[in-house]
Amino acid sequence: MTSQMTNVLEAVQSFIAKGYDREYRVKDGNLVDLELGSTLDPCTIRVDAALRLENGDDAEDASNIYAITDPATNHKGLLIDAFDVFDEMCGRDLSERLLAHRETAPAADQDTPSKHGLRKVYRNEFDRDPERYVLRAGFPDFPACPFGGDFSILGFDTAEQSYVWLVTSIIRDPRLIRVPYQGEDVINDE
Repeated sequence: MTSQMTNVLEAVQSFIAKGYDREYRVKDGNLVDLELGSTLDPCTIRVDAALRLENGDDAEDASNIYAITDPATNHKGLLIDAFDVFDEMCGRDLSERLLAHRETAPAADQDTPSKHGLRKVYRNEFDRDPERYVLRAGFPDFPACPFGGDFSILGFDTAEQSYVWLVTSIIRDPRLIRVPYQGEDVINDE
């Protein structure tokens, strides 16, 4: 069902056209229906499709899309893991369910200099100056998310004072400093 899709936005649009109109997120390790604010039971959800789109020979960057049905409500929605980090954030039952039948395909934006309107930062650039980049969480000035909803995390280039797309391997790097929003109106990280 998903192996012919190579673009995250096209895949999301295709699933929405098939009725997957709810937005699901992982919060505190649980799957949550954002509209209802309710937690879905990971043991009863049905993962109808799971697609991993990878960039680079060593999957330096990847995104995942999960089309999910909640049998308790018959709602259908999408869980979009644009940064390939949910396997680290989910509880074990949910993670196993999401990964069970995930298909992998090369992404169409293989060597593009930007992703979703943001300059893409690859591993080699990060390695030259790792202190230059931070991962911001929950900042109110994030640019619009192309999937609808909002980004929950984004890379930030402190030298250029602009948001950037950090590839997955950077987000998983322990040298990357994580900066949660503290309710301040300050954008400057220096």
